[in-house]
Amino acid sequence: MSYIQLIYNPVAGQRIFKTRLDYIIDIFQRHGYELRIHRTMGNNDYDTFFDTRSFDGCEGIIIAGGDGSFNHVVNAMKRRNLDIPVGVIPAGTANDFAKHIGIPEQIQNAINTLAKMSTRKFDLGVVNGKYFVNVCSGGLLINISHEIEPELKNMLGKLAYYIKGVQQLPKFRSLRFRITSNNKVYEEELFLFLVMNGSSAGGFNRIGEYASMKDGKLDFVGIKSCPVNDIPIVFAKIMLGEHLEDKNILYFQSEHIIIESLEKEKIPTDVDGEIGPSYPLDIKVIPEGINVIINPNR
Repeated sequence: MSYIQLIYNPVAGQRIFKTRLDYIIDIFQRHGYELRIHRTMGNNDYDTFFDTRSFDGCEGIIIAGGDGSFNHVVNAMKRRNLDIPVGVIPAGTANDFAKHIGIPEQIQNAINTLAKMSTRKFDLGVVNGKYFVNVCSGGLLINISHEIEPELKNMLGKLAYYIKGVQQLPKFRSLRFRITSNNKVYEEELFLFLVMNGSSAGGFNRIGEYASMKDGKLDFVGIKSCPVNDIPIVFAKIMLGEHLEDKNILYFQSEHIIIESLEKEKIPTDVDGEIGPSYPLDIKVIPEGINVIINPNR
């Protein structure tokens, strides 16, 4: 019998996925698959797991967790040249990647969708040797997901991000960057930037309104330095997906982007909700770099 490997993060989101284990075992058995289960024990556990397993006969690896959990698995697989379809059960907080590819938010519906084992290849981003499926970002507010207490994040979900963001507003100031795309160099003062493979980041579903994981390009979205009174208007437009033509937004598409910080202090970066590398950032897209278990109805 072919098998599916399930990797689940017990502390992701509201920590309820473990109550669905019997359901997912039953559904995959009905589809003719043995389900093998691994419970993660921390961020360092992913490499250990992949180093100590043989994946002969494995037809898919499914991650129950958020964008960070999915990112850890993808990086561990790419480092070992494992070309096995990967799927995600949205058991985290924001679940941006799952939203982009149309996986249902309700866990049992997600399980039924993934059990059909329909696959499609998507683009993959890479920054300084670290892979990302959704977004690489930098500037202010970027380290919010790293600083939120797990208990607050699990209790309040995405609201915890907004609360932490309000707490950081007194430190809100622009930062200087040099950004080199395929055909232009920009020197800009930005509050923050996102280099997007998917369309959603931090629960903002339309921030990369034109982004596609199948076009061989990355979408750069930067919020320029602007009067404080303009910031709520910019974020309102982001919520509506009407921001990319705004004068306070720097937007372009490119296959290769280099970002240099012109600030003296260390500026944080983020890759799929995890701590990212130091500047300069050398960011590229790998067309069809990942094979993903999808919603066949999308």
